[in-house]
Amino acid sequence: MKNESQLKTIVERAYVERLDAWQLAAVRIKHWLTEQQKGLLKDKDISRLDVDGQRIKDAARTLAKLTEKTEDDPQLTITSTEDVEDQIRDIVGIKVLCKSPRDQSMMFAALRDPDQLGSFELIEWKDYTDPPKASGYRACHVTLRIPSDQGAPVFAEIQVKTRLQDAWSELTHEDMYKPGAAMKPSKLHGEFARAMANMLATVDDMADTLAVELTALTNPEPVVEIDELREQDSGIDVRVRATGPKYALAVDGSGRQGLIPAFAIRRLSGQKGTIKVNDFIHLDDRLRASVEEDSKGLYYIPLELPEH
Repeated sequence: MKNESQLKTIVERAYVERLDAWQLAAVRIKHWLTEQQKGLLKDKDISRLDVDGQRIKDAARTLAKLTEKTEDDPQLTITSTEDVEDQIRDIVGIKVLCKSPRDQSMMFAALRDPDQLGSFELIEWKDYTDPPKASGYRACHVTLRIPSDQGAPVFAEIQVKTRLQDAWSELTHEDMYKPGAAMKPSKLHGEFARAMANMLATVDDMADTLAVELTALTNPEPVVEIDELREQDSGIDVRVRATGPKYALAVDGSGRQGLIPAFAIRRLSGQKGTIKVNDFIHLDDRLRASVEEDSKGLYYIPLELPEH
């Protein structure tokens, strides 16, 4: 009991002495991650990565984890704030949520790239996606050491998850079963949590495959040059019913829906590289377009851009 009381006192002192440094480091790492997000997704759909906010671990959870560590290793001694931070390196935490496992892998790789880290130092990384934890938990973790103007550097853990991996934590009430939390997991909870994790992982993989296919479908090779299409005057009138970064959807007078691919807009815009279709095509725009159809789908190729 005496040791538990001493440990609690040390943890409380650490939170008093270092809370400001932790909070500033959390803000700094969030800003840095936002810049990383913009760089990785330059000229692409920025929503593929979402810097989800930062948190400082609750002191009770830190104490519970330290207590567990000292019980597992009787030789481990905690006597200072530095010891607390060295043993619990996720007091400062931040999540990056990804649309797909591909985006998760991209972000995870960037966080381990020394050329991307600047003044931050990579301490360790763990891939819990393959294999996952026994509980079913899946994520990629990266621990960085962040320089601080308020004393010693700060450890920060970045968790990179797909949105479904993050949803698993909510659906299984994972927070209720962590060290220091109220509940102890039952056998039923464990079985259900693992089953749900496996099902969500399958959905993630399916969504990834669909995303690859959609990219191919929305960027088909142009068959005929725009000038030739104009000379043929074989266009029809269509109305834009939805638009986004990669493509737009339009309907003709009979209600047939077709896809307006990015390459067609890029050719008309005269720009090179990646463009955002919705920068040029807006909802309810009326367009003159050529019709192309193949085994993959129906495409409307605009003959000119609308005036806005």
